[in-house]
Amino acid sequence: MSAAVERFFGEDSPLRRAADVGGQPYEPRPQQRSMAAAVAESLAAGTALVVEAPTGVGKTFAYLAPAIGHALARDMPVVVSTHTISLQEQVLGKDIPILQALLDTPFRSAVAKGRSNYVCMRRLQALGTMDASQVTERGLLAELGRIWQWVGSSPTGCLSDLGFEPSRSLWDLICCEQGNCLNHRCPHARQCFLMRARSRLSEAHIIVANHALFFSDLGMKQTSDDATGVLPDYAAVILDEAHTLEDCAAEHMGIHVSSFAVRRLLSRLYDRDRDRGLLAGGPWAEAREAALRAADATALFFRQLVEWLDAQNADPLRYLAPGHIPHYTGPHLQRVAEVLPEVIDGLRGDPDTEGKAQELAGIREQLQSLEQGLDLFLSMRQDGCVYWLEKQGREKREVLLNVVPVAIGPLLKQALFRPGLPVILTSATLAVRGRLDYFLHRIGADGAHCLVLDTPFDYGRQVTLYLPEHMPSPRDLEHFLPEAANRIRKYLSLSRGRAFVLFTSYSMMRALAAELQPFFAEQGIQLFLQGDGLPRSKMLQAFRKDVSSVIFGTSSFWTGVDVPGEALSNVIIVKLPFHVPDHPLVAAREEDIEGRGGRPFYDYSLPEAVLRFRQGFGRLIRSRNDTGMVVVLDSRILRSSYGRAFLDSIPRCNVVIE
Repeated sequence: MSAAVERFFGEDSPLRRAADVGGQPYEPRPQQRSMAAAVAESLAAGTALVVEAPTGVGKTFAYLAPAIGHALARDMPVVVSTHTISLQEQVLGKDIPILQALLDTPFRSAVAKGRSNYVCMRRLQALGTMDASQVTERGLLAELGRIWQWVGSSPTGCLSDLGFEPSRSLWDLICCEQGNCLNHRCPHARQCFLMRARSRLSEAHIIVANHALFFSDLGMKQTSDDATGVLPDYAAVILDEAHTLEDCAAEHMGIHVSSFAVRRLLSRLYDRDRDRGLLAGGPWAEAREAALRAADATALFFRQLVEWLDAQNADPLRYLAPGHIPHYTGPHLQRVAEVLPEVIDGLRGDPDTEGKAQELAGIREQLQSLEQGLDLFLSMRQDGCVYWLEKQGREKREVLLNVVPVAIGPLLKQALFRPGLPVILTSATLAVRGRLDYFLHRIGADGAHCLVLDTPFDYGRQVTLYLPEHMPSPRDLEHFLPEAANRIRKYLSLSRGRAFVLFTSYSMMRALAAELQPFFAEQGIQLFLQGDGLPRSKMLQAFRKDVSSVIFGTSSFWTGVDVPGEALSNVIIVKLPFHVPDHPLVAAREEDIEGRGGRPFYDYSLPEAVLRFRQGFGRLIRSRNDTGMVVVLDSRILRSSYGRAFLDSIPRCNVVIE
């Protein structure tokens, strides 16, 4: 352990004053000290480290304190990336300010966000004056006025600070876009919110990002020699909530083409119905005609894709045969890219039309990227990827085409786990039966140092685990659902509500919610049903206020949700959380394992389910004072040969078999 880290977590730790600067009263934790020592050693050695740090360890201070020292010593930033907004806000709004108040050496921090989060003053001004014709939807001018009022007093120009959610179509017209920036030639360069944010990043010692931005940035830098990305060069990276890393990296290092994006870009060029758009009114008949032909061709193409998906009765649907769908939209999109340069060149050089020229150049670049992605998808020419289509939008009339790496480990081994770059990965749930081998292999970090810390909580005192032995198989829905409803009534009565009931499918959740509605009404228990119109954050807020309420939730409630205290005293896991086997990405990963001579169930499905199970189990105990019950209604945990893997991967607690 470095001397500075040893002093910080030693007998006279500055954390003893944390309560005086807005933190929690300090409790010496050997696990926290062990983690900080390991992080410091990894940073100094330039190696990778994977740490399982259970809830209550205090892992953010354990990695932030040595990270700050490393950044100051190297005079380069350390990137801290999280998966959830709530943890990012905790690091930025609570943990870093406490350390700034406690440390003798000052340091700077900044948040990294994608460029589309910031308003572009040039585009906003153009839209409010000469280019209002781009607002092709009614009712947006009032929103535009509100944004004008806000931008005059906003210190950041960031969407998260706006105070209301603008229409996506309007924000697309005024946000900072890749390829649509004049940089230092812009008349608003000195007031540019994006440039100010990038300047703060270049001066920061700690940069707080999220996994989506981090892996998009990493992928961009891997595929383009001249791509600068969002993040500056960094001395180290710390990935918190690392249990989400494989899926996040695969998604954001993949390629995605949406019908909505194509349609929106073409309508920005020219909207026939309203005679509006960037090409409206000018001497650009050839370009307008090309945009209209492309709009008609792509609308027909994507409509036929949606109808095909409807006929297949599958969503998502894996694409398996290269060239099966003809790419007849390609020539039309390429034609738009061919005719736009003449229009752009005619607008260059005049200060009054330079902004419009840049808008057209940005749209051309985006359309070319989408056309290339569409061609890549239909030809399936990129090896090692899985291809699938899925419907989107409120009415499921939009379609998204996905090209995602099947095995992300080899890519990350090359792009992220580079010699000399310290990479720290941590989460409360990374191990299966106390070992990290599975996680390390999946993400390409096989040579990383490992540390699995003990929990600081007394689960034997704090938790009772109920395992009903005589439940029907969850595959036998006719008998399972009525018995599951009976058990849920029983255990909710014991805890007087105050529960999460966790599901693996919306259909089962809705079926049991309907069955139990009379019970909730009779007991006076408020039921919050995921997908019933209330956003997750507002649902949790209401749940915390009404201590007898119950949440029925699916995937997003298994992880990243923190409800300490009596409001959550019961977690009911209806089914063991195995992946849906027919999802294209899951199927492709299993095929890849089988093709390498492995066993898909034991090498992938089971450990993934164990980790998910641990995340659901971990919702209950968030502090030393929490107590309650966890109920598992899936009898496979007792009856199957693999059930022991779930029980061996959670802390020892009081078990009741009924």
